[in-house]
Amino acid sequence: MLEGIPARYAVAFVAFLNFFYVYMIRLNVNIVIVAMVNYTAIPHTNVTTAQECGQPEEEQAAYPPADQQDDDGGEFVWDEKIQSLVSVSFFWGYIVTQLIGGRIAEKFGTKYMFAGAQMTAGLVTVCLPILARAGTAFFIAGRILLGLAQGVIVPSIQPLVAKWAPTGERSSITTFIFSGAQVGTVLGITCSGLIADSLGWEAAFYIQGSLAVVVVAAWLHVVYDSPELHPRISAKEREHIKSSTFTPANKALAVPWKSIATSVPCWALLVSTLGNNWAFYMLITQLPIYMKTILHFDMKSNALLSALPYLVMWILSLAVAQFADLTARKGWASTNVIRKTANSVAKLGPALCLLMVSFTGCDRLSTLILLVLAVGLQGAVFSGFLINHLDMAPSFSGTIYGIISGLASVNSWLAPLVVASLTEAQQTLSQWRMAFLLCSSILVIDAVVFLLFGSTERQPWDKEEETTN
Repeated sequence: MLEGIPARYAVAFVAFLNFFYVYMIRLNVNIVIVAMVNYTAIPHTNVTTAQECGQPEEEQAAYPPADQQDDDGGEFVWDEKIQSLVSVSFFWGYIVTQLIGGRIAEKFGTKYMFAGAQMTAGLVTVCLPILARAGTAFFIAGRILLGLAQGVIVPSIQPLVAKWAPTGERSSITTFIFSGAQVGTVLGITCSGLIADSLGWEAAFYIQGSLAVVVVAAWLHVVYDSPELHPRISAKEREHIKSSTFTPANKALAVPWKSIATSVPCWALLVSTLGNNWAFYMLITQLPIYMKTILHFDMKSNALLSALPYLVMWILSLAVAQFADLTARKGWASTNVIRKTANSVAKLGPALCLLMVSFTGCDRLSTLILLVLAVGLQGAVFSGFLINHLDMAPSFSGTIYGIISGLASVNSWLAPLVVASLTEAQQTLSQWRMAFLLCSSILVIDAVVFLLFGSTERQPWDKEEETTN
């Protein structure tokens, strides 16, 4: 146990570490693939970006184009579509187990299911280099298996948070746990790039996959499914949590499927999740490729600059969460206003930045600043729609999160494939402009729908069969 730290904060910290690990091994392929692929061997038929974005001589020495850098290239000749398939195939498995992960956690608990899934994901990651050399289909199969393992992890956290996070700390605790995703993204991209550059791309998978043993050991030691089951929590803290959280009357609560399916706020939540997934996964999967083919950054610079937006996202997510909880405690605004304001910042801000990126052309500095802001402002979602499940239906938060995230996962793989189709053999500014404008439009629609139809009011079908401790 983390001595002297309240049990709920220790649980949150270890959950944060595990989310860090989840996203590190989920997304490492997006930067490692730059070292795996031989880009100069891929045929391109359109105007090259080197012709469009001619660099001044003084910049060429510091930032030579990727195709003129002194490296031998990767060993795999994968065009844009294959690269996207490698990345997005993760979600073909992810969508399946996400649909049921939350419900399983509600019925049987989060602790051991989470641990088993995490260990499986680590083992699959260690095997990925072998699968890649066995053939593209085998590597894609490995990514699908990774998705199947991780699919149960994220929705299973919702029931855990519902039992551990007092109402006045809900935004902060939830955001802190989920911000592990940003830290995992930042360090995962940075470390993966540095490891691939110095030790070879295979080492990134071997080293990161092996870390599963560490994070799972910490999880099993610290995390319990509820304060009542925790052997080291103080009576005072247990009572404090119990007095300000909602728990179901019994573990076998029947899910009100019809009520969920006909709930307008649930549909608004689905639209918001779809928009968020399009933007997040388009940028996380395509940004390293854009950095290499359009902005001409080398492997090390690519890794660092691709990670920077997610560092900003992490910092902003924590700052917004603290302000959201302070606003709620002081009564400055209703929960509904807090959620919708945070969500609007997270969607309309990036939409504006991507609109501007579409017309910055070859201006590196302006493009980088706008891309950092486009990703960074998304950190406000953790105080927006991403916590809305707990507001309107804490008894079924895991089920709702799993269903909505599972359905919305379609955009997690559709967005990169659409961008790959737009830029296949045409790595040009005009093609990328279409990708950015499309993403910007989707985010605007997402924000408007949540503003009009989203709700933080506890739904009647959730209240009927619950007890307030």
